[in-house]
Parts: sequence; C-alpha cells; structure tokens
Amino acid sequence: MSYKIYKQTDEQIVLQDTGGVIDFIFGTVLATIGAGMIYLGWFGYQDTGEIFMPLIVALVGSCLFFPVFKRNRLTIDAIRKEVVKTKSWFGITAEKEIVTNNNLSLLEMSGFTSGKFAAFFDNKEAILHHYALKFYSHPEWHLTIRNLSTMINVVMFFEKHFDTDLALVIQNRRHKFSTKGLLKDHKPTTLPNDYLVRESSFRQLTLGGMPATSLKFWLFAANTIGIAFFIVIFVLFFSESIFTPYLSLPIQYALSVLLIGFFSWIFFYRSSGVKLKIYNDKLIVKHGVLTRKTYKLTDVIGVVNMTRNTYLVTRLGTEWLAFKLPTEHSYAIHSWLAPYLKG
Repeated sequence: MSYKIYKQTDEQIVLQDTGGVIDFIFGTVLATIGAGMIYLGWFGYQDTGEIFMPLIVALVGSCLFFPVFKRNRLTIDAIRKEVVKTKSWFGITAEKEIVTNNNLSLLEMSGFTSGKFAAFFDNKEAILHHYALKFYSHPEWHLTIRNLSTMINVVMFFEKHFDTDLALVIQNRRHKFSTKGLLKDHKPTTLPNDYLVRESSFRQLTLGGMPATSLKFWLFAANTIGIAFFIVIFVLFFSESIFTPYLSLPIQYALSVLLIGFFSWIFFYRSSGVKLKIYNDKLIVKHGVLTRKTYKLTDVIGVVNMTRNTYLVTRLGTEWLAFKLPTEHSYAIHSWLAPYLKG
C-alpha cells in the first residue's frame, strides 16, 4: 500500500497507508476468510480433540485476519517539529518511531514506474506510476506516496514549517527543490523550438500540437475532414436500406452533424496542444481549446519530468503537461519559465 493524506490542518498532517474501496473490499474478504478458518480450527478441535491440524488452520486464519486491522500512520507535527511513524493494531499503538527536525537533514522525492513489461505486450495493461519520499534521518525512512499531488502537498508543509533541505530526483540526478535548483546544472537549457516545444507567441509556449504553418497541420486537417466527409456521404446516400428501417432521416442528419463536429473537435484538440502563457503576474495553462487553468506566479515552482510525464509543479499541487517528452525539453520549458518565477 501507499500513503495518502488521512487528515490535514494548518499545524499537522496525518498520512495513512489504508487503500481505497478496492482495498477495503479485499481486506474485508481476507478478514472474513481468516475468521472462518479460525472458527473451523476451533470447531475441529472441539469436535475431534486433535490439536495439531486445528492449530495450523487457526494460525493460517490468523495470518489472513489480523493484518487487515494494522494501521501504519505518519504524523507530521509543525508545533513540535517532529515526524512520528506509528503501527497500531485495533487502534492500539504497537510501534512508534520519532524523527525531530534536528535529525532530518534531507527529504528526497522520486518517482518510478511499474508494469512496463506487461504493457509492452498488451496496450490495455496500464503502466503504474509510483512516488516515493526518502527521509535522510536516524532512523532512515522510505515511504511510497499515492500520487504526485499528495507528495507535493506534504513537501510544501515541510518547506513551511521545517528547516530541512528538499530535493527531487530526475533520472538519477538530485536537484534542489526550488526554481533555480530544478535547472540542469543550475544553468538554463536552450529552447529547442521544434514540433514538441516551441514559442508560439509573445510570452507563450506551446507543447505538442501542430502550428498552422506546418505541412503536418494541413495534412492532418485534410485527412480529418476527408474521413468525416466520406462517412457522412455514406450514411446519407449509400446506406438508406441499412439505416432507414431503424433511424429516421432527421436523426441520420443529426448524427451526421455530430460526427463532423466530433472529428473537427479531434482536429482542433490535437492541433492546439498545451499552451503556457505568462499574463501579468499569472501563468495560464490551456489544454486544447476549452480547458484553462490560472496560477499565480508566486505559487509556481517549475516544470519537472517524472515517471515519463512532464508536470507543472505549484504550491497548490501538480498539473500534467505532456507524456514521453524528452527530459532535455522539460529542462528547456523550466528554463523558459524560470525568469518569471521567484525563489
């Protein structure tokens, strides 16, 4: 399991490694099977008087039943300046470890993927993204975090209340978690200005998509419009005997309009890409044509590449920008953005 935020206030964050609905159902099934085996072990002993086999059955049932009620928690206390890891059974604390602010020298963030092999043979298999926090302390801790936004939320809490250095690992290289620290070797990376990343206008960067001056743009447009046109022609003029018994002509016209609109939407969405635009003291992020988010520049930390994804990292969480973008391009995006940021 991985940790998620169980409770958060201005002075404290409590992380817990309990899962979601699927984990709850799975845990309930295990506890039920375990309780049934314990009962069968006791019933077998009462029925036969034999000790050895009923005891084995009861022990196996206990291995299934009791772990479900174990809770691992991590409490980050801003007032006491300490981090407390606890293991409890049925609400009773069994183990407790404490790291104070003086003993925590570095908090390191990283990300990794799993399921690559299965996804290579079956594209329906998902590649899983995992995120981890490593506490350079005594004792040293390693935590798996449920998602990147949760990890950034925790790290921002440490930045605000603790005197601890923060680092982010990108391709086995540790970077200081700050606007300047996320640059490659603390030096700006030149913007590639290719079809993946390009400066499309004043204070505006476009990731992906296709510019109107590109030959690919017009080929894709002709292909999209052509497909929609021929499908509509087929539906309206060559398939009367197929569709008319089931759909009236007005409905066929309406579906044709929706079909053309759908293909047009794909075209505009694919061709527009993701845009980053600096406007006054704000960063505007536009996904496609309709989706738009605005961040204050004071809340923006920068752009990083983790788990084969490029993210915009802010003090309010993270936002996905691109998939499988080269790391050098992510450095270039961050270098383009850095002069507008503070810190």
